[in-house]
Amino acid sequence: MEPEDRLSGALHATLDAARPSPDLEDRIVERVSVAGRRTVRSNVRFGFAGVAALVVVVAIVSVAVGLRTGPGHDTTGPSAGSDIAAGSLARFDRDGLAFDYPASWKASVSGFNLHYETILDFLGTGSGLATCTAITPGPSDKFLSGTQCGADLNVGAGQVVVELSLEGGPFFDFPIDPSDPKGIESGGKYVTVGGLPAISYEETLADPASGATLDWTLSVPEQVNSRFTIHAEIKSPGAQQMRAQVEALVASLRYDPPAPLLNPADGPRIAAIGLAKAGSSDPALACFPSAPGTTATATVTQVSGYSALRKPLPVTCGTEIAPVSIGLWKLTLTESWTAASDRSAGSFTIAIWLAADGTPGETRSGPVGSSMVPYLP
Repeated sequence: MEPEDRLSGALHATLDAARPSPDLEDRIVERVSVAGRRTVRSNVRFGFAGVAALVVVVAIVSVAVGLRTGPGHDTTGPSAGSDIAAGSLARFDRDGLAFDYPASWKASVSGFNLHYETILDFLGTGSGLATCTAITPGPSDKFLSGTQCGADLNVGAGQVVVELSLEGGPFFDFPIDPSDPKGIESGGKYVTVGGLPAISYEETLADPASGATLDWTLSVPEQVNSRFTIHAEIKSPGAQQMRAQVEALVASLRYDPPAPLLNPADGPRIAAIGLAKAGSSDPALACFPSAPGTTATATVTQVSGYSALRKPLPVTCGTEIAPVSIGLWKLTLTESWTAASDRSAGSFTIAIWLAADGTPGETRSGPVGSSMVPYLP
């Protein structure tokens, strides 16, 4: 059975159990279309019986979006100094981004905040508007109420609209990393935008000649849990030229202010600062040496993020640090242990992203590979 079929079966079983009205899914989630509403965030309130159904719907939609995306498109097209369109160019410099775009395009500020996403601006020959609308429950929807928020993009024939957004929240706990093959969804492609790592996607349309839907997810300087997004919708005729305009816009993009340049020679000093600050609130980090590239042996009774062990564990602790292109340091702490009669060999890694001055920020940790932390209660 295909994954889509298994997910669809789970959806229908859960919806039947909760017994909402038959058109519930259509009214909660709307498909992405070239000229339609792009739903961003819903503020929906359910009673207890409706929660499971909503969770499954969101999971199905997330997978479906990944399955619909087609091959990514690189940003190595027109250079920043190329002629984006016939006529003059205008300069955009707001919300942390700066780029060139055709002066004939309209630009409008949104600033519409959706908690974990802010729709910043719209540009193009079409129009966009961020709105919230009330969800009207059906006769059988006892548990459904609230609002549905998103962006209404009006893209007519021969028009283009570009939507700029800023996303953030607990679902991002590491920067965009081109070395991680699991960091992108199906159809995604790692690219470089404005000198920083980014991801591009292109939605495959039933009729490619009718236009295109292009997306870029960008880094945010000095931020681990934030992303800029550029969403462009194009409708023929003239799709090829408008695509070139959008790609040239992305190629011209620079961050304002830019990410700070970090000197690798400062690594040892920053590692000592970051480890001392992080260790002040987490005694389990005491075994790690402050000098990068060195190791130390110790016997620990707790591993960071876990409860106290049943018995002491002999470990080797190592420290490494490296600058990250978005203007942060990545402090990597590795704790390893050998095999014994009552445990398997394994290791545990903690990644702490430090600000330019060594202040700890986001932390990501866990066993490496199939390792299991021994002696847990």
